[in-house]
Amino acid sequence: MPIRVALIVYRDSLHVGGSLRVVEILANALNPARVEVHLVFTYGEAGPIASRAKVPCHFLQSRGPLDVRSWVRARRTIGEFNPQILHFHCPAFWVHAALAGKPYKKLAHLHGPFMPATMGPIDRFLATLTGRIVDAEVCLSREMRDMVLNQGWGTPDRTLTLYNAVDCKSYENMPSKHQARMALGLPQDGLVLGVVCRLAWYKGCRDALRILARLDDRWHVVFCGDGPMREYLEDVARQEGVAHRTHFPGMVDDMRLGYAAMDAFLFLSKLEPFGLVIAEAMAARVPVFGLAADGDYRDELYPLVTPTNSVFVKRTTPGDYSSPEPAPVLGEIARRVSDYGNNPRAYEGMIEHAHRWVAERFDGSVQSESMTEIYELVLGRPTDSPR
Repeated sequence: MPIRVALIVYRDSLHVGGSLRVVEILANALNPARVEVHLVFTYGEAGPIASRAKVPCHFLQSRGPLDVRSWVRARRTIGEFNPQILHFHCPAFWVHAALAGKPYKKLAHLHGPFMPATMGPIDRFLATLTGRIVDAEVCLSREMRDMVLNQGWGTPDRTLTLYNAVDCKSYENMPSKHQARMALGLPQDGLVLGVVCRLAWYKGCRDALRILARLDDRWHVVFCGDGPMREYLEDVARQEGVAHRTHFPGMVDDMRLGYAAMDAFLFLSKLEPFGLVIAEAMAARVPVFGLAADGDYRDELYPLVTPTNSVFVKRTTPGDYSSPEPAPVLGEIARRVSDYGNNPRAYEGMIEHAHRWVAERFDGSVQSESMTEIYELVLGRPTDSPR
C-alpha cells in the first residue's frame, strides 16, 4: 500500500512564491505506487495549481487561526482520507492544534529565507516550537540545516536535507519567442533580460535597473512578478532614463512564457534560500547571469551554480543587505551580459552544461525519490538512516 501524505500549503496563489512551485513539482513527481498525495490548502479557493494538479486537492477555506469552523473542517476533511503523514509547507500552527489527538506523523518543510540576526523573540520562539511539534524537519540545503541546528531549532537526528527541484520535462515544450513576447507585451526586436521574483527589497530589483542603464539600447528588462516595490521601480526606471526599456507584465501563470521571451536571465537576490528560478532558467536553456551573495544555490557540496554553468560576479559585501552595490561590480556584470549579446555562440557550451547539470541533479524525479525515503524514515520503516 502506498504511503498517504497530505501536503499542507498556505494558499493556491502565485503570490505565495517559490514554495508553491516546490509543492506542485513534488506532488506531481512522487510515484503514486509508493505515495498517495493529497494537496490541502489552508486558505482561499482553487487557483492555478489546483487547475493542473494530478492529485486530489482540498480547501479548508479558513478565515484565520480563530475561525473555529475551519478547525472542524480540517478534522473532517483530512480525516476522510486519513493520511499517515502531514507534510507542512507553511507553519499553520492552528492546523496542528485542530488535529490534536490524531495519530498523524508530521513533517515541516523549511523554505526560508531565514535571517536569524533580524528575527524577533516571537519568530524565534515559533521556529523553535516547529522543531518540537514535528517528527522531522526538511531543509533545502546542508547550509540551511547547519543554521537550523546552530539556532537550536531542531536536533541532528530529526533535521534532514533535501534540495529543491524543477520539472525539467515541462521545459522541453516551450512556446516560441514570438508567441511569448506577444503574450507578455514585449518588443519582438532587441534583447530581453529577465528577472523572475517577488518585487521586494531582498531580491535586488533596483540593481537590475542600474545594470540595464549600463547596457546599450538593444537591451530591455522584464520583471516577471509583483510586489511592494513595483511603483518604486517604475519611478527609478524613469529617473534612470530606461522606462521605455522596462516592462512589468505582473504575475505570469505559466513561466515557460517568461523564459521563452528572454535572451538572458538575471539573478540579483541579496539573500536566497535556494534559487529555484535559476534552475528553471537553466532547464529552459536561458543563460544565467547574476550577483553572488548569501544563498544555498552556492552550496559547496551540492551547488546549483558553478563557474562552468553560469556567470556570477561576487557582491562586495555579502550579508550586508542595506548598502548599494558599487558601480564597478554592476559594470562588470553588465559587461558580461553585453558580451553574450554580441557573441551568443561563445556561451552555447555553458548553456548546454547548465541544462544537463539541472536535469541530472535537480529534476523532480531526483527529489521525489529522496522524499519518499524521508517519508519512510518518518514512519519508522527500514532505511539507510541510523534511526
